Amino acid sequence: MYIFDAHSDIWMKSVEERRLGDMDYFMDTHFPKLQEGKISGGIFVVYTRTDKKVDSVRYLWREIGGVMGEIRALRKKDAPIDFVKSYREIETAIEAGHFFAIMGIEGLSGIEGDIEQINTLYDLGFRHASLTWNEENHLAAGAAIEDGSKGVTALGEKAIKLMDDLGMIFDVSHLNERSFWEVTEIWKKPMIASHSNSKAILPHRRNITDEQAKAISKSGGVIGVNACGEFLHKNKPHINCYLDNIEHFVNVAGLEAVGIGFDFCDFLRSGSLGSDEKISKGVEGLEDVRTGGAVLEGLKSRGFSGTDIEKIAHGNFLRVIREIIY
Repeated sequence: MYIFDAHSDIWMKSVEERRLGDMDYFMDTHFPKLQEGKISGGIFVVYTRTDKKVDSVRYLWREIGGVMGEIRALRKKDAPIDFVKSYREIETAIEAGHFFAIMGIEGLSGIEGDIEQINTLYDLGFRHASLTWNEENHLAAGAAIEDGSKGVTALGEKAIKLMDDLGMIFDVSHLNERSFWEVTEIWKKPMIASHSNSKAILPHRRNITDEQAKAISKSGGVIGVNACGEFLHKNKPHINCYLDNIEHFVNVAGLEAVGIGFDFCDFLRSGSLGSDEKISKGVEGLEDVRTGGAVLEGLKSRGFSGTDIEKIAHGNFLRVIREIIY
């Protein structure tokens, strides 16, 4: 049994360490932890910083440059990790016993309204994107924008349609509620919320309502439950809170609509999020990527069958991926 982690910021620390001279940080540090946590695939995102202290365009492309350097180095070493662009390549990676990673973009502020750059991202191998982080940008309004009049822009609609034409995975995590519902009118394929929790359990701006969860399910999509403590419990986040979110979404949206999107914050470097959102408190029993297997054991203890656990662990997300990037 293995886990597909639908949201990993793994590149942040790895790229930084590479720039500081540690050329083996990914394989020496990250990879053994992924193996210990039973994670064999995932979406590795490049995050676009959006606070006023940085130029988001320069930041995005500098990060992409660092990531491309990492990928090239890993390929030269014949590392057992495949950066995949189609479901067929995922099947090949699994047959070879390799880790497989889909490249993603967390927020498109860095293209600064030039949606033709989505074509460039696609050609570089990116097969996943979200319109925003928490900010408002040229395309849509993120979770920090409470103004109910702010949603998907005309340019954002064009970006969504371009992603559809290219065959990219569309991620609704981080959108505000108006943007979310406007996306459902435009995007007609399965959508994912790669790392989102239940607002019914904890009313946080980053969590989603039961109605949103049902809409994702209706699209044929999947919600990846998030392991960041501040989205799980106000004071004492525990692995049981994580399991509660899984059970809640299963009850509300159906078993086929639930997966894992850990968003582990131990991958982040200091100051990486800017000032908008602090790095989350730890979760007891689910402290970092090494503890991923505890989720599988927790689901078993709550009465989930092996078949059901397999769907949550990786099967549901792979079903969506197969449909979109076949």
